Amino acid sequence: MAPKKRINREDILAGAVRVIQKGGPSALSARNLAGELGCSTQPLYSAFQNFEELREKLLVHIRETYLAVRCSSYKEFGRAFLRFAGEEPALFQFLYLRRREPEERLLEDVNGDVTVELLSRNLEMTPEEAWDMHRRMQYYCYGLGVMIATGYRTMEQEEIDRELTEFYSILLRHYKKITSGEGLRYWLDRSRNLI
Repeated sequence: MAPKKRINREDILAGAVRVIQKGGPSALSARNLAGELGCSTQPLYSAFQNFEELREKLLVHIRETYLAVRCSSYKEFGRAFLRFAGEEPALFQFLYLRRREPEERLLEDVNGDVTVELLSRNLEMTPEEAWDMHRRMQYYCYGLGVMIATGYRTMEQEEIDRELTEFYSILLRHYKKITSGEGLRYWLDRSRNLI
């Protein structure tokens, strides 16, 4: 008799991703996950204290697997987020369209520190100003992502690029206190590597 395959935490997290991809966020249950893995529920509770811990680790796993990107431009972070919404709508919904605890942040950003450093250096901003600007861009991308992931709207790459550039320009005007077209052109040119 062949020994039973040991099911580890990574197998369980990968199986949970498949369950959500196939059936949506509401399909994630101990029974469905065990069925996906071809085992009883016992290995799930051996690897995790409870199903809530599994869900918490799954949120981190999805962020790190699907959203952590190496980008050289600010726009690419937005593109990656919106691409995730379009290509993995069920995972997007699992991450972002769920009830949150009061202490939980709206958008956990695995790229946040790199993004803020990029903005701060290129736009001569304090890290606090850069975080504030980035948060506003996050909210905008979040709204677009929800529309894409729920099928309310589809967006081609050209339209996404245009939207991100236009909103970046609006934020740039605000944070750099730009009052003229010439001033905007100056800062857009200075930050062309961002957009």
